Amino acid sequence: MAAPGSSPGTAWQRWSRRLRLPTAVVFLAVLVAWEAVSRRYGPYVLPAPESILTGLAAIVRDGEIWKHTGASLSRIAVGFGGAALMAVLMGLAAFLWAPAKIAVRDVVTILNSTSVFVWIVVSLIWFGLTNMAPIFTTFMITLPVVAANVVEGLESVDRRLLEMGQVYRLSGWEQFRAIVIPSTIPHLVAGLKVGFGLALKVSVVAEIFGVTSGIGYIMNYSREILATQMVFVWAVVMIGIMLVTDRLLFESLTRRLERWR
Repeated sequence: MAAPGSSPGTAWQRWSRRLRLPTAVVFLAVLVAWEAVSRRYGPYVLPAPESILTGLAAIVRDGEIWKHTGASLSRIAVGFGGAALMAVLMGLAAFLWAPAKIAVRDVVTILNSTSVFVWIVVSLIWFGLTNMAPIFTTFMITLPVVAANVVEGLESVDRRLLEMGQVYRLSGWEQFRAIVIPSTIPHLVAGLKVGFGLALKVSVVAEIFGVTSGIGYIMNYSREILATQMVFVWAVVMIGIMLVTDRLLFESLTRRLERWR
C-alpha cells in the first residue's frame, strides 16, 4: 500500500530505484542477446551464459580462484599502496612549498602521458619474469591518478579557514587535523577509488607478460589452450572484485568520512 500523500506512480518509482529494475531489464536483455550470439557462432567465439556459471563454480570448488585472485591482489596491494603513499607525500610537498607544486604537476602530467605498455616493457627489462614487474607497472600508472586528486584536494582547502585558525591560535598540527585533512580526504578517496580500478586492470595486463600466476596469467593461458569459457569466467571474477571493493570498502569509507566531517 502506498504511503499517505504519495501517488502510486511515486511509490512505483521509489521501489524501481530500490530494486534497480532498469539495470535488471538491461541485464536481462544482454543475457538474451548473449545467448542468441552464442548459439549462432558457437562457444569458441562466445560461450553461453550457463557455461560461465559452470566454470565459475568449478574454480571456486577446486580453489583455483583463491590462488590466482590472491596473487593479483597481493601485487596490487604493494604497487597501489606504494603509489597512494607516494601521492600523499607529493601532495603535502606541493601544499607546503610552492616550487614543489610546480614540479609535482609536471611529474603528474608526464606520468599521465606515458603508456602502460611502456612501463610493462621497462619493468620486464629491469625485473624480468618476477612479481616486481606488475608491481612496478601498477605503481607507475596509478601514482599520477592518486597524486592529482590529492593535489586538487589540498588546493580546495579554504584559506580563510586557515587564517581563522591562526586568529584562534591553533597550532600547525591542529589546523592540519581540523581543516586540511577534512577538506582533502574526499578527494583522496575519489582518487583511490579510480586508482584501484585502474590498478586492477593494469596489473592483469602486466601479468599476461611477466608472471606465472594471477588473473592475467590464467586468462592468457586459457586463451592459449582455446578455453574461451575460462577467459570469460576470469573476466567475471575481475568484475566481482571491483564491485565488492567498491561497495564494501569505498562506499563504506565515504559514508564514514561524511559523518566524520
